[in-house]
Amino acid sequence: MNKSKGARAAANAPGTDLRVKVASVVIAALLIVLLAIVSPGMAMWWTFIPAMVIACGSHLASTAKAAPDPARVLPIYLVALAWQFLHFAEEYSGQFWIRWPEDVFAAPPMTVEFFIWGNMASYAAFTLGALTLFKGWRVPLLIVWFFAIMGIMGNAIGHPIYALISGDVFFPGTLTSLAYWLIGPALILRLWRSSRSREAVQV
Repeated sequence: MNKSKGARAAANAPGTDLRVKVASVVIAALLIVLLAIVSPGMAMWWTFIPAMVIACGSHLASTAKAAPDPARVLPIYLVALAWQFLHFAEEYSGQFWIRWPEDVFAAPPMTVEFFIWGNMASYAAFTLGALTLFKGWRVPLLIVWFFAIMGIMGNAIGHPIYALISGDVFFPGTLTSLAYWLIGPALILRLWRSSRSREAVQV
């Protein structure tokens, strides 16, 4: 037990900050390149890529310095993740893979296979994000931030805009996205405050 605590303390020691930040920036850059490659037209340039930049900046300013308290963050994170599956079901039912690129960005549609595999791969990463919160692994907490910024707040902000642009108040995903206005701020505040308070204790 003492060895486990000692290992965690060593991993979260201030002296490892530079390595954590460099690794986080490299991962974010690689993911941005990937998103740029698979983007249907400019769709992800206006959504996922800016969200990754914001997520990386938020991570570097908070969780890259000190992992948050899992008891504070993990419950709301799991609520957000569970709701995301319902959000996906609404998007799938309304053929989001066609309507989002075509109606909003005048871009070619995605294939349904790409839409499903892309979402499931993301959800697999977000599920492992719960493990990183539990273990206090700082570098992968970048993915937790990306889920909070894009998966939650990006959907909360984006879907009403998509509904406005398309002229369809029931644009796929809009109804379930409304709950993110409650879940998103709570998750982001807990991520930020918990990591910042732990950083203050370390100092």
